[in-house]
Amino acid sequence: MGRAPEAEGALGKAASHAKDRYQSIQERVVAFLGDPRSYGLDAPVERLETPQFLFFVAGPFCYKLLRCNALGRSEPFSLAQRHSLAAQEVLLGRSYAPELYLDLIPIRERGTTLTMQLPVPDAEENAQEVISHGDESAIIDWVIVLRRYDFSKRYDHFAEIYQPNFSECRDLARLVPQGQTFEHSSAHVHSWLMLMDEMFDDLEPVVRKLAKKSRKTTLRACFNRAQDQLERMKDAIYRRAERGLFAQIHGNLRLRNVVKLSDGLRMVNPKVNGSKSLMRDHIGDPFYDLATLIGELWSRDFSRQANWVFSHYCNRLFDSHALEGLQVLDLYIFLQALADAKTIKATVNARASSVQPLPSALLRGGTEESVLQGHMKTARDSLLHDEARLIAINGASQSDRSNLARLLAPITGRMPGALYLSAEQECLALYEVDTKEQLPQSALRDSVWELVYRRMMEKARLALAAGYSVILEGPFDQPIHSEMLEDLADEMGMSASFVALTLLKCREEDLRRREALSAFLPQHLEPRQFTAPTTGNEPLQSTQSVREPMRWIELDATKPVSDQLSLALCHINAAWTPTERKTLH
Repeated sequence: MGRAPEAEGALGKAASHAKDRYQSIQERVVAFLGDPRSYGLDAPVERLETPQFLFFVAGPFCYKLLRCNALGRSEPFSLAQRHSLAAQEVLLGRSYAPELYLDLIPIRERGTTLTMQLPVPDAEENAQEVISHGDESAIIDWVIVLRRYDFSKRYDHFAEIYQPNFSECRDLARLVPQGQTFEHSSAHVHSWLMLMDEMFDDLEPVVRKLAKKSRKTTLRACFNRAQDQLERMKDAIYRRAERGLFAQIHGNLRLRNVVKLSDGLRMVNPKVNGSKSLMRDHIGDPFYDLATLIGELWSRDFSRQANWVFSHYCNRLFDSHALEGLQVLDLYIFLQALADAKTIKATVNARASSVQPLPSALLRGGTEESVLQGHMKTARDSLLHDEARLIAINGASQSDRSNLARLLAPITGRMPGALYLSAEQECLALYEVDTKEQLPQSALRDSVWELVYRRMMEKARLALAAGYSVILEGPFDQPIHSEMLEDLADEMGMSASFVALTLLKCREEDLRRREALSAFLPQHLEPRQFTAPTTGNEPLQSTQSVREPMRWIELDATKPVSDQLSLALCHINAAWTPTERKTLH
């Protein structure tokens, strides 16, 4: 017992010695990879940094090196760990970007000289599996070889300059998997929940420090609430896995890991480390990837784009019951936002005494403090609730309805805004096609559109039950479609607050004529009554109410969409005026 402190001190010295040894070896590797002569080139090697990786761009290839002492990590990665993690990334990366992930090659030490086997241009054709090259006893590090791509085409650069439009957000939403059936689902969900518990354990000291620095208790209160929510939602997460709603996920779906290629978007840098209990076969909840994307867009102040990605993903889900995942979406957003805040904080602390700046991918054109505050605000916003509203839009053309809905949704309800469900997009999802031209002739049948509206109502019911507002957009040109709306409002207890908007394209003279005639129309009548037939066992005066027909609020579709939006907000919230922005929240 008396030797315990000495033993602990010896272990600490051994760990420090190992860390220094790994660092000194990797410093030689970094110098080797930064030398153009290592590749037989004369042009200088371009070097890029992230908290966990170093990238060396030389010739037609990019060489990715895992830091042995990753920023924000207390323990170094051993050589065996770096090899295992790099091999996992190559295998996983080939499923997301097969044309970019080529091979995994070793860095060798021969005497005092470092060498590596250079890849060939057609390496992707011959490297179907991760392989070891030669005698592993001489290997001192491993690098991932990627085909060189234009780093300016990363989506974080594109978003800061152009801000993604509605259709580009659809492409982003398609990067998130929908779900698939796996064997041993209980093992997958058990591993997933272990990962969630581990994230809470890792984030708790960070929350404590951030709350102490800001002298506010809201972040700590949100953290406690998120922990309680995870405990309550564990059974629901198990049910999602059993229903085949888990899938292989990227785990690191941030804009800096999305690349625009000529034929579409690709994902790089999947999550393969940072966890003591890695996801089993990288199977997890797809809403985690969705939350990562929404949270980053929100922290960048792209609230409109965050809502569009959210709505596109939910609209294209074939299985309506998959929207049960909305019950944990806010929890995932909270965890990811705090994880990003932790990375920023740890990186700032690690480089406090260094003259090197933070990686530009983390700063996103701002300061350390502004980016940190953006992530903390996102974490708090994710758990704030607001009154859920149900809104329907019909009339005019589909483009007119969509223009109003896509502007109204981001400013309605809790983060990330109302779920915008389109009848046309629901029909496309039903047939699993991308455009109206691809729909078969059978899509015009009334029975098909009745199914479309029933699917919309089921998705809306699940979203409203999870506390999210919903905007339903479609022609609603059959009485049964309006009846479905009324039934949904009644079921969710929203009959009084339900708002139905119809867009009409009328000439100005027609509007004046309608206003003049409105003075001669009868006043609004009370709900009609009818007498039930007598059976001999009931009072003769028995009466029963008939539901009043749904009232659609008319908006002039010929006016600018900004004017339509102001009028719609006035009907949704009487306290809102066109000169007071953001008061709907």
